[in-house]
Amino acid sequence: MIDIDETTRRKLRSLRLSRFAENFFDLVTSDEHADALPEEIFLRAVDATDAQRRERNIATAITQAHFRYPQASLGELVNAAERGINERQLKRVAATNWRENPTNVHLFAPAGAGKTYIACAIGIAACQAGFSVAYYRLDQLVAKLAVHSPTDPGYADAMKKLMNVDVLIIDDFLTLSIDQRGQEDLTKIVIDRDGRLPTIISSQSSAAYWVEVLPNRVGADSLVSRLNNGRRIQIGDYDMRRHLAKKHQEDLDHDS
Repeated sequence: MIDIDETTRRKLRSLRLSRFAENFFDLVTSDEHADALPEEIFLRAVDATDAQRRERNIATAITQAHFRYPQASLGELVNAAERGINERQLKRVAATNWRENPTNVHLFAPAGAGKTYIACAIGIAACQAGFSVAYYRLDQLVAKLAVHSPTDPGYADAMKKLMNVDVLIIDDFLTLSIDQRGQEDLTKIVIDRDGRLPTIISSQSSAAYWVEVLPNRVGADSLVSRLNNGRRIQIGDYDMRRHLAKKHQEDLDHDS
C-alpha cells in the first residue's frame, strides 16, 4: 500500500489526471527509473505534475499582469551599487507576503533610472509566489476606466478587478496629469485597497508634488496620505537609458 501524506493528497486533489498519466507512464518506461518501486514512480509523477502546474500558473499570472518587462528579475540588476540600489531591501520587499502584510510601496527615482524594470521585477516575484498582479501606467489605468460611464456594468467589473487584485502596480505615477474623473476613480481604488491589499507606485515625483498637481486639492490630501503611508524606496540618478544605449552602440561597434 502506498503511504500518501497530506501534502501529496493536496497535490493529487489539484492535479489534472491526463497530465499526471503522461508523466507517470513516461517515468514507468524510462530506463532511469527501471529499478524504482511502483510507489516511488507514483510519487515522482505527482511531484512532477504539481511542479508543471505551478509553472503554468506563474506563466499565466505574468501574462495577465501585462508587465512592461515580463522577464524582469532582481537577480539581473545592472550596476546596482553604482545606481544607489539597496539590493537587500528590494529582495525583502519582493519576498513580502502581500496578503498578510498589505503595505503600500513607493519607488522613487528620476527618469531613466530603471524604476519601471524594478517595479516589474517585484511584481513578477509576487506572481512566482502565487499572488495575482496587475500592472498599469497611471494614464493607461485612467483611460481604461474613462471609456465607461460610472453606471455601466463594465465600469463596475473593471473597478472590482482593480480593487481586488493582490498586488496593483501603478507606474509613471502623475508623469502625465489626470483629470478630476481620473482622480475620483483612482481614489475609490486606493481607499478600497487601503490596509487590505497593497498598491505599488513608481514615480519620478514626490508626494508633495502629487498634492499640488491633482485637480481636486481636498481629495488629493486623502488620496496621497494613503499612498504615502508605506515603504519608500529611493533609487539614485544613474541613467540606465544612457547606459543601455552606450552598451548597444559598443556591441554594434564590436560586431562591425
